[in-house]
Amino acid sequence: MNNEIITHKFKELLLPTILIAMALNISSIVDSSFVANFIGHNGQAALQVLEPLVLLISIFEWLFGLGGQILSLNKKSEFDEDGSNHYFTTAMLTTIIVSILIILVCVLFEDALIAILHPPSPDLIPYVKSFAKYLFISFPIVTIMGVFAQFIRVDGQPNLSSAVIIIANIVNIILDYVFLGVFHMGIDGASLATLIGYIVGSICTLKYLFSSKRTFKFTLSKLKIKSWLTSSAEIIKIGLPGASMGIFDVILVYVMNLIIGAALGELGLDIYNVCVNGLLIISILVIGFAETLSSIVPIYYSQNDFYNLKHIVRKSITVTLLCSLAFTVILLIYPDILLIFFKLHQMPNDSLVETAIRLFSLAFVPMAFSTMLIFYYEGIERTIESGILSVISTLLGPLLFTFILYPFMGVSCVWISFMLGYILSIVVVVCYVRIVERKDSEYSGIFFIKKGLIEKTRNYTLKSKNDNEKTEMFNHLESLNVDPSSSETLNKLINMIFDSNDENVSIEILVIDYGDKITVNMKDEGKKEVIENIKKTFSQDNVKVSEVLGLNNIEYTINEVKD
Repeated sequence: MNNEIITHKFKELLLPTILIAMALNISSIVDSSFVANFIGHNGQAALQVLEPLVLLISIFEWLFGLGGQILSLNKKSEFDEDGSNHYFTTAMLTTIIVSILIILVCVLFEDALIAILHPPSPDLIPYVKSFAKYLFISFPIVTIMGVFAQFIRVDGQPNLSSAVIIIANIVNIILDYVFLGVFHMGIDGASLATLIGYIVGSICTLKYLFSSKRTFKFTLSKLKIKSWLTSSAEIIKIGLPGASMGIFDVILVYVMNLIIGAALGELGLDIYNVCVNGLLIISILVIGFAETLSSIVPIYYSQNDFYNLKHIVRKSITVTLLCSLAFTVILLIYPDILLIFFKLHQMPNDSLVETAIRLFSLAFVPMAFSTMLIFYYEGIERTIESGILSVISTLLGPLLFTFILYPFMGVSCVWISFMLGYILSIVVVVCYVRIVERKDSEYSGIFFIKKGLIEKTRNYTLKSKNDNEKTEMFNHLESLNVDPSSSETLNKLINMIFDSNDENVSIEILVIDYGDKITVNMKDEGKKEVIENIKKTFSQDNVKVSEVLGLNNIEYTINEVKD
């Protein structure tokens, strides 16, 4: 079996997904570094005070971008273009409305929001207000751009999605230096750089609207208020487990800010800010892999292609765990590599700072595994399992262990509570999955692979009309007593794909025997006009076609099997 197409598609989507994950994260990291070096530690502490709000905004990208994307892709894989466009339109309309509400709340209730965030010292309030001035304006722009980029990424234009994020961040980084290092504008210069960067990035997304290659279309004229509300609720339901990570992060960071600020003052917030940024650095990679997985999983899982699914899930988890482990080892050996970046390596309490970084870095590996599972479960619409992981790993676990261990370890328990929280979430969800397995014998393992279909499934990759695997596939169909006329139709389909692409294409074919019928699903990265030719040539009663993730997706259903 060859996993060429799914591996290539995963690699194609991975870079833009990582770049999208960088959108607000890299801004936070760069802003923190520039502010620490040009403004000082009061400025850095002010950024940590505002961190709950920054995390809150990232929720909507996952909620509407990820939830809408999964439902739209599911409809595409089911050959329902109207349904796919409906969810795309709903997701974007809801995002725009929410973005308008965000800017109204931030502008009208600025003082109340800052008071709720509770800066530990009155000296920090001017820094917080200055940075918030442009940050609040950037929130709706970042939200709309983030959700829109998610759809661009999975609509066969990952390079455009990448370019949008790259441009936004390059502009932000350059202007950070210009405003802070050259013009000495103060902390508000950092937030102005972020605002301008994302305005430029948003303008770049408009290229997608004029692209002839895009398959997601706005269907506002067909959207009724009732269907919009119902579909928005569906999108939120699917996107909530991933988004709940952000919701719980907001609550957790807020509570930890209060605990650490009360115990260590501005120094504590500086340390926590560095820890959070360290987590953000490795999270960019982890979230990139996890969101890429959640884009591919719905398609292959809905079509019961567990061969390809197991291959890509195993590779993704292995890579993220190894990278997380490497980053942990680096920080355990030399925590100053992170502290130098944020100008904390020469603090009076240097040993306290280094201990905090070392203990906090132990959370990276379990965080990577927990996050990959959360997004995988979202992709297969197992909201209970992903919800369990989210609530324990990003809220209840760390808070529980902080309050239990605080009398014995003091503030040091905060740094180790994150690792313990992630481990607890994994243990609980594994136990829950075992219970589900006993009640429903159809599924096996934590990835919910359907037992009965594994033996009835064959996967082939054809590189030419005369490929040996093609002969092997037809021999298998003959063993299933497939009528010769059905095999002849399938052969014509395959030959049309190769002929239309001048043999310069590979076809990934999945054959599943359901007993009463046999489905043959074909995917290729060839010319898109082939889909239209197949529509005209073959009966749509048993041949369905669509374009999904930039792939030609063709399903041939064989209903007549000889006795």
